[in-house]
Amino acid sequence: MNVEVFLRNKLERQIKWNGQPFKFIRHKRNDFNEITDEVEKEFNFNGVFHEGGGYGGMLNIEMYGRDGGKTVTKMKPMVLALYEDSVEVDTDDYVNIGDYTYKVVEKNDIKNLHIAFEISLEVDNGRI
Repeated sequence: MNVEVFLRNKLERQIKWNGQPFKFIRHKRNDFNEITDEVEKEFNFNGVFHEGGGYGGMLNIEMYGRDGGKTVTKMKPMVLALYEDSVEVDTDDYVNIGDYTYKVVEKNDIKNLHIAFEISLEVDNGRI
């Protein structure tokens, strides 16, 4: 059996059993390339929401005071989704999860196998 086929089937099962539906929204832009309230496109698919860890998942913030430095580590929220379901999602799209609105800041094709995307999010307080 081909390794890519095995990994894809394993991931598809994981998303089917433990995933949840997501609705990503892309807003139209005006003549000045500013985001408007009008919805241009919606993307609906299942994925697994998780927070950071491993490949690019940690966000380190270093703060320096008078006496020394302090490093704060925060976990980055992410969505793991199948490649063909989430291929059209792009940066600056939005998704509502629970009470928060998240903005897509990055999308990585895991190991460039075209099996799955890891969609990195950040909390967006400006839009609900």
